[in-house]
Amino acid sequence: MKPDASWGWSRSLHAWRGGQRPASQVGRVHDTEHQNDQKEREIVTAIEEDIWSTPGVLRQTIVRVGMKGRELDDVLVGPLVLLGSGSSYCIGMSAATAYESIRGKPAQALLGSEYRPRPDWTHLAISRTGKTTEVVEAMHRAREAGARVGLIVGDSGSPAEEVAHSVLHLEFAPERGVIQTRFITAAVTALRLLIEGRSAAGDIDLLPDEVAHGLERLEPDSLSAFRHVVFIGRGPRHGLALSAALTVAETALLVAEGHQTLDYRHGPIAVADERTLVWCFDPADDPAAAGVIEDIRQTGARVVWPGFDPLVSLVQAQLLALRIAQARDIDPDVPRNLQRAIVLPTG
Repeated sequence: MKPDASWGWSRSLHAWRGGQRPASQVGRVHDTEHQNDQKEREIVTAIEEDIWSTPGVLRQTIVRVGMKGRELDDVLVGPLVLLGSGSSYCIGMSAATAYESIRGKPAQALLGSEYRPRPDWTHLAISRTGKTTEVVEAMHRAREAGARVGLIVGDSGSPAEEVAHSVLHLEFAPERGVIQTRFITAAVTALRLLIEGRSAAGDIDLLPDEVAHGLERLEPDSLSAFRHVVFIGRGPRHGLALSAALTVAETALLVAEGHQTLDYRHGPIAVADERTLVWCFDPADDPAAAGVIEDIRQTGARVVWPGFDPLVSLVQAQLLALRIAQARDIDPDVPRNLQRAIVLPTG
């Protein structure tokens, strides 16, 4: 596929192997479910434990979709609406672009608060808690209009489950912390498997190890001093870039930006300078992205362009957000003005 028409997932496991773990990552906590992830490290925050446990959660996700993914088959047909808020909306954008490219059917991500019924489209809601008022109300309106509604959800027994025709449970994925990290990564992985089908299975089996190696190899100290952070990506990677920017904003209290790669030249690049960090989620062999990166380097900005699987970059960005917060003496487990779900009064 062309670089702008695919998820941009790469077979990059061997590129991440080798090397020693930094001494600063040696400590006490490990993922007890998976022997390959049992590397002790010092963990002092809930969000850090969430991030480091992501490889194990991805393994569980792959198994769950293999066992239960067909329950959403009746939703992934024809035109598709993906409903979400916050980070779930961002990854819904990624999934919509991939769905159109791979399935050849129209798809669009919509905020629950902006939803207008589309009775001839099927609907798939994404929600960690299943309690977000705008999403649940949008699901109700879709059903009342006669649409089929599916759900990918973390917490069990939620109001959203009562509305959905079919549900994929990822009850092992919700975080201990408030900020979404591993649930978002798990939901993206599930969406890729659901949309691409059996063709994705071979590559996706490598993903947990790729994420683990990506976390081990990240050296955030040289990046955590930046106070202007930008993430770019095109195609399905655009939504992942938006999700990364939102995580940095929530965790480190920075006004981070997420942009479509080519559109970054249409205005936002004016703000870039030597104080800016720009992280590109696109493949290293994407010539269109290469042209934009060259323009960005001309501004003096620091560029991070690993060229590997974009989901690895997403999890690395989550860890970077944590390190920036710690460098600024911000408690990432008590994010300002945030809660696990926005539940609004009714009536």
